[in-house]
Amino acid sequence: MKKSILAFTLAAVATTAAAQTQSVESIFSSAKKKAQLVQNAPTLRQHLKARKAALEAWNAVPASELKPVTLTANVVAKNRAGYRELRVREFHYVGDCGYTDGGQNAGVETQTTAAAVFASDLADSYINQAALAGIDIDSLTIEIHGQPDKVPTNRVAYNRNFLYTIYVDSPASDAELEQLAVEAEKNSSVVTLIKKAVTVPVSIVYTHSSRERVIEGATLEGLREYIKGKRQAKLWAQEQAKNNPKPKSAKPVTGPWATVFANGARELTISEKYHIVHDNPAYLGGTNIGLTSRENALGVLGTCLTHIAEGQAALLDLDIDSLRVRVEGEWDPRAGRKGFENEPIEPQNLRVTLYVTTPELFSTVQKWIEQTENVCPMYNVFKDTQTFEHRIVRVKKSNRK
Repeated sequence: MKKSILAFTLAAVATTAAAQTQSVESIFSSAKKKAQLVQNAPTLRQHLKARKAALEAWNAVPASELKPVTLTANVVAKNRAGYRELRVREFHYVGDCGYTDGGQNAGVETQTTAAAVFASDLADSYINQAALAGIDIDSLTIEIHGQPDKVPTNRVAYNRNFLYTIYVDSPASDAELEQLAVEAEKNSSVVTLIKKAVTVPVSIVYTHSSRERVIEGATLEGLREYIKGKRQAKLWAQEQAKNNPKPKSAKPVTGPWATVFANGARELTISEKYHIVHDNPAYLGGTNIGLTSRENALGVLGTCLTHIAEGQAALLDLDIDSLRVRVEGEWDPRAGRKGFENEPIEPQNLRVTLYVTTPELFSTVQKWIEQTENVCPMYNVFKDTQTFEHRIVRVKKSNRK
């Protein structure tokens, strides 16, 4: 009797496991029937034709009908959880760090996300160039990672010297695909911005709070308490690094990637488990189901500054009750049009505002933020010039390897 019960239990577990590995794509008993039903599904080639019409209509708009806009990204350090919530228009996602850095590993890490944002803008620009040139693309994924410096530098440690790989399925010639890559990089507003050395001024809006502040009731409200816990994690990590230094490796690390959907939206895959959707507004051939890569570029600057500010506050043993960051920049859609031929295609006049509530003196806050700027990876990505290289790999549809 016991054997029968065990056998039944194992069979039930096996059935449950099998069911969990299936999806709505598994309902057909034969591939032939599925192929018959999906043969008219939208394709990337069809989207390119629609995008070409949208881009041609967009390019025909006179400069007098357009005006500059201010792009805005807001980041909030979420109380005792400590993670960073980024909001751009109606879109948002969560950034976090690992346990050894005082986080919960509950969201994307900023440097990897930033690289994915660069890949996304390159992919979008590549599709734009293909559409305008009338070149068919069946699938497109761009993977990106930083490379070691060719010669030693005194730069802050962060991802740089970017190499991106264009995985493309297309009947176009090698020369045509290469020309698309050249034009895509030249017309990528995000990459153009990152290649330049940009000084981003930081201002502080300071609110003084009581050192003896008490939070009433059972709550996880306090950011102050999170930073105290983060201090313990960072001090432990520093001690571990001192006693067990990791050997430096020149081997490139596999980076994140951005994949273009059949409707032209891009899915960013970060750390192989987190996903962010980028899209364009309708007037650029998109469906507006995600933030733009241009907006997300400002966002990653904000999330990185927030994260590093938390870490530096922990190391300095500061009491911080709230922290939020606002990043702004002007984008002029008239760039390249008659009368605006020399207008930059990338966002201009980037600036950061930190809203801080703390019992610390304002002079202490100023030193804290200055130290944050000095070591913040993304702040230094913008401050320094960056390089980009590419290679093209032909693949069959849906096969990135």
